[in-house]
Amino acid sequence: MMEFDGILKELKSIVGKDKVLTDEATLERYSKDESCQPAKRPDCVVSVKSTEEVQKVVKLANEHSLPVVPRSSPVGFHGSGIPEEGGIIIDMQGMNRVLRVDTRNKWAMVEPGVTYGQLQKELKPKGFRAVTPLLPHPQKSVITSILEKPPHLTSKLHLDEIILTMQLVFPSGNLFRTGSLAVPMPSLKPEEVPDKTHSDLCNALGPGIDWWRLLTGCEGTMGIVTAMNFKITPLPTQQKVYFLPFETIEELIEPAYLILRREIGNECFILNSHNLASILAEKEDEIAALKEQLPAFCLVICMDAGEWYPEEKIAYQENALNAICEQFYCEINTALPPIAEADRKIKGMLSQHWDDGVYWKFRYSGGCWDILLLTPLDEAPAFIAIMEEVAADCGYPFEDVGIYLQPKQRGRVYHLEFNLPVDRSNARESEKVKALIHEAAKRLLNSGAFMYRPYGSLAEMVYPRTGNYHSSIRKIKGILDPNNVMNPGKLAL
Repeated sequence: MMEFDGILKELKSIVGKDKVLTDEATLERYSKDESCQPAKRPDCVVSVKSTEEVQKVVKLANEHSLPVVPRSSPVGFHGSGIPEEGGIIIDMQGMNRVLRVDTRNKWAMVEPGVTYGQLQKELKPKGFRAVTPLLPHPQKSVITSILEKPPHLTSKLHLDEIILTMQLVFPSGNLFRTGSLAVPMPSLKPEEVPDKTHSDLCNALGPGIDWWRLLTGCEGTMGIVTAMNFKITPLPTQQKVYFLPFETIEELIEPAYLILRREIGNECFILNSHNLASILAEKEDEIAALKEQLPAFCLVICMDAGEWYPEEKIAYQENALNAICEQFYCEINTALPPIAEADRKIKGMLSQHWDDGVYWKFRYSGGCWDILLLTPLDEAPAFIAIMEEVAADCGYPFEDVGIYLQPKQRGRVYHLEFNLPVDRSNARESEKVKALIHEAAKRLLNSGAFMYRPYGSLAEMVYPRTGNYHSSIRKIKGILDPNNVMNPGKLAL
């Protein structure tokens, strides 16, 4: 205790007395998130305002072999910010500046505390918008979200990976910059680099190995990102939303493949009736009834156009879509009969954070836990069938399982997400859903599923199957973090 009191004193000298928190309420709040991972308390929470403060805290942690866990969002879905071995949580919510927006090269640079709502407010007057996942949480950090690798609503190839450059603090406390931000002028702030070095910061590669891909998905085990610039897109001048309803997942496979191969639409995604109802219902208690009226699966396509010949662009895409629907005898609608102006509502949500009270995934039962896969679309029906079997075995109503399919790289591969609503205040129900997730993951993996974003207990199932990949990651972790202070226990390390 005497040693820890000394550490607290040093931390207060770095960030200020009121920025080092050890009260019970704070430690309890930071011990958990929205995931099914067990709560584990930190020893203290340190709120930082600058990269320099992050560096000093990390160096102090190395001196005392004390774990450090970065967090930049008050909300988390996968347990990445839960401290497995206690230690210091570095809270970066206060680092919330939009550092620079480059409309010529179409990128924005932000600090880790910037949320999607804040970013969109900054971009809109400039005629731009962020590239977002499906309705992110309003309190979610943009940088945290990008590093977690969720799929974006557009399947365009050039927007599949949007990171350009980043600045991070290595586990040693040293500063590192990737891509064209890595200039031999370390005294420059990231936002100053374009003007002082005549760089457009559009080159994501270098120095050396492909650092930015190594750092994505690593749950803060390899470093702490304190600034990042990433791609943004112009606001469209026109948008038009279409709904293609299907009663089975098999029916939509060939039409979806052809639509994406022909570059029709910008945003494109597939939702089952549960998820669609969770998004479109006016009130939470209307979701159950609404999903009974919606199609089992719905392919949602948004066509958009910019400044040049917008009417012509929309028209030729409409003609191509109509031809495909005629070929496969598909319905095509600009409305969903149970929902008044469903197209207008969806259009208003695209490239936005959720901004309608209770988060959409939590509206049905108060909480939601996910299973995430990558799969070719034609293999998705088999994985959905496995999920249905496991739900039946575990006594969980399959009609309450949300299903979300997001094409990536023009449909070359799909993100498949199972959303399991859960009342986290009900211990018995929570344990049942945890058991369901574990059993489903086991059966899915044994059937060839690729879980590209495994967390917690699922990571422990996935990484032993990856051979040299996991052993290589362990070696890199040992080189970058010889004292094992950076979020130890995550990434199955």
